[in-house]
Amino acid sequence: MKKLNTIATGVISGLLLPVLVFMILYYGKISNIDSALFLQYFSLLSVIPLLISHCILPNLILFFILNSTNQAQAAKGVVIITVILTVGVFIVKIISGVI
Repeated sequence: MKKLNTIATGVISGLLLPVLVFMILYYGKISNIDSALFLQYFSLLSVIPLLISHCILPNLILFFILNSTNQAQAAKGVVIITVILTVGVFIVKIISGVI
């Protein structure tokens, strides 16, 4: 288990989990719409920051799981990628004029 307790493992899992959540949201809600049309529809509604935020939220759960199992290095990787994605959400909000 020590081999998986690295920052790289945390970064990779912190990136894969939001993608997985996005795929679940996409295929669970409106799978009959093309993914490019799906993103275009959400960009017209200025909902992309909200969508990204919902995809990032499960990283919090992953962080607590890693933290409770004493995998501090992997938890650091999750925090790093979560901060980067959150800054990205704020940049998108500023560019789109939501803030």
